[in-house]
Amino acid sequence: MNGRILIVEDSASLALTCRLHLDGQGHTLLEAGDGKSALNILRAETVDCILLDLDLPDMNGMDILRIVRDGPNPPAVVVVTAPSSIQQAEYAVGHGAFDYLVKPFSGGRLVTTVRNALAQAGMQRELAKRLAPLPQLRTHRYTAQISWTGNRGNGTSDYRAYGRDHLIQAPGQPPIIGTSDPLFRGDKAHWNPEQLLVAALSSCHQLWYLHLCAEAGVVVTGYEYEAVGRMVEETDGSGQFSDVTLNPVVTILPECDATLAVMLHMAAHKECFIANSVKFPVYCKPKVVSAD
Repeated sequence: MNGRILIVEDSASLALTCRLHLDGQGHTLLEAGDGKSALNILRAETVDCILLDLDLPDMNGMDILRIVRDGPNPPAVVVVTAPSSIQQAEYAVGHGAFDYLVKPFSGGRLVTTVRNALAQAGMQRELAKRLAPLPQLRTHRYTAQISWTGNRGNGTSDYRAYGRDHLIQAPGQPPIIGTSDPLFRGDKAHWNPEQLLVAALSSCHQLWYLHLCAEAGVVVTGYEYEAVGRMVEETDGSGQFSDVTLNPVVTILPECDATLAVMLHMAAHKECFIANSVKFPVYCKPKVVSAD
């Protein structure tokens, strides 16, 4: 697959190496030696893939990635990094980059990675054409009533004197018994807020995915997965989630497009209301299997 590729690299020798390996592949190649020049090209030109050095002289490559990712019809981004910055490259992949290359890399690795990135960009465009535009979202309001049931007679007279159980209720729905994490004196038989947050992310992603599959003609017959959330507790007792990883296993009919089924997870993640409402990264590692 041929495409328009923007090489964002301040090293003239490495930019030349990339050009020499890609020039014979039928691509249209554009070059920028710094972040400002790259953004100017992106405003004026349509590109399918960006080879992006994270360490640019005038700005961080992650800033360019964020701008590209949040724009319409974003190109596939391949991050180029030094061995000492692999962790940052992995972070970039978790925040929208397609893949990363570690310097020095072979010409074969470069060509293969760019080919795969262009294939992804092409599938995303095809997916956008196949999916009917969704109606503009309205404002929705959700309510929940919380009733503490943990008063054992002395209220909160002591940290160990009261229970953490409570009822989560909404009109016309069965109550949920809530509690705290067992590490904080909760009841392991009931749901805690951290689990409910992970479950909300999982449920929202699943519902969007099933919707998009129905729109795209991918017939899902089974959907199961385990979601894992990680929370970091600070020394002062406060804490926050560092990330959540969704691991869906989806079963589709044999005649359906498995590649498209995987791509729809990316679209579902982009649309998920809950994922769009949290500040920590939500990763998705899908597996698609064919029904017997």
